[in-house]
Amino acid sequence: MPGSGVIGGGEMAASDLTEIAAGDLPSGEHWILRAGGSGADFGTFLETVHPDGRRDEGGMGGPPLWPGSIMNVYTGGAGSGPRRIVVRADPRVARVRVQFASGERLDLLLVATWPDRGLAFFATLLPRAAALASVTAIDAGGQTLEPQDLAGHELAWQRFQRRAGGPGN
Repeated sequence: MPGSGVIGGGEMAASDLTEIAAGDLPSGEHWILRAGGSGADFGTFLETVHPDGRRDEGGMGGPPLWPGSIMNVYTGGAGSGPRRIVVRADPRVARVRVQFASGERLDLLLVATWPDRGLAFFATLLPRAAALASVTAIDAGGQTLEPQDLAGHELAWQRFQRRAGGPGN
């Protein structure tokens, strides 16, 4: 059922979250970013609605920001369709730079804020075969606030891809 993904050890359904941003891709996918929850278990989910009507989603739970970090990052995807990146960040973050294994970069711009929680949100859908190297939080002045290596995310994605039948899904 759409919106029935569970985060935070089964304590919160994605359908319980508030829609905070949405958009469309030239390829026909529609995306919806949802967030909400408590200070101990705050969820952020990115749902994809495909041109054929299929829906899938993925995201993260946990504290709004992990202690000592200004950015929580989720990468993943479903058995087919695009790959997701969702970032929950401190409001000082103006953009998030995605570094691909190929050396290419993509700057994610702010898609939503949650002032009561002191959070900024960034999200995108990427081609399935996109190989990620890192993400970096950057402030409005262009200064690096926090880099995060995505080697562990990439290894997990490659394992998932093998189980799902490869990058061409």
